[in-house]
Amino acid sequence: MKTFLFWLSMFLLVPFSVLAQDTLPAPSSYRVNKVTFNMVCVEQGGFWMGAQHMDTAEFNYDRYSQTDELPVHYVKINEDFYIGQTEVTQKLWVAVMGYNPSVKKCPKRPVTNVNYYEVQEFLRRLDSITGMEFRLPTEEEWEYAARGGIHSRGFVYSGGKDVDRVAWHNGNTGKVKKVKKRLPNELGIYDMSGNVWEWCSSRYRYFDNERNATLGKDGQMYCIRGGAWQLPKTSCRVAWRGKRLPDLKNSFGGFRLCLDAKYVKEEAPEGEILMKEGEGEEKD
Repeated sequence: MKTFLFWLSMFLLVPFSVLAQDTLPAPSSYRVNKVTFNMVCVEQGGFWMGAQHMDTAEFNYDRYSQTDELPVHYVKINEDFYIGQTEVTQKLWVAVMGYNPSVKKCPKRPVTNVNYYEVQEFLRRLDSITGMEFRLPTEEEWEYAARGGIHSRGFVYSGGKDVDRVAWHNGNTGKVKKVKKRLPNELGIYDMSGNVWEWCSSRYRYFDNERNATLGKDGQMYCIRGGAWQLPKTSCRVAWRGKRLPDLKNSFGGFRLCLDAKYVKEEAPEGEILMKEGEGEEKD
């Protein structure tokens, strides 16, 4: 009896996210110039977007919520989509673009120092190689995926309530880190909290139309999400919203791929880009 109770307690201690991932479909893999990257399926569904700190009994209570995360509102995602299992790495960027703009160079780290326009050029070239239609996620898709989609457990950070286990921020690192070094979220997606902030395709807007009339220059900015290694841990919250002009780039900003489910095939297409032998290779 004691043996049974021991093993039962061990089972109950296994993180839910690990168990949940065993039931999820395997990521779809793509290969470009010998560089493989994975896309994770996010099933359609609804969720409460934003955060509030007024009432612990209401949806998405978060003591660190900001005014532009209000009001909390229900959003329906009507189609399945795929999102990058990790941020786009420097290795993948080099395979597509032929150069590395990152300040801290390492193939397994996220590419950084890229503005919105450069990301769009990357997507155009990636599409021409693969025959697909990759894009940036909308702000709604980003938050839905970060929260774990239909498998969400309601964590404030993507993948858990302990920020140091799921995210890199200015309290636990002083530089950008390799991808997949923190715990994944309920969908098996890594680094949606911390490491580098991520461009979204959505223009920055308030969640209520009344305030949008006062946006001014903010209305020309694009949403960024996820927090970063050079920002405080509060920016790693799934509800955190940032904004940047499209020509801005720095050493703690990157992006993540998104793809409509209708473009995903059973056998992932392979594409090659012509590059000189050894071009773009860097030491880890």
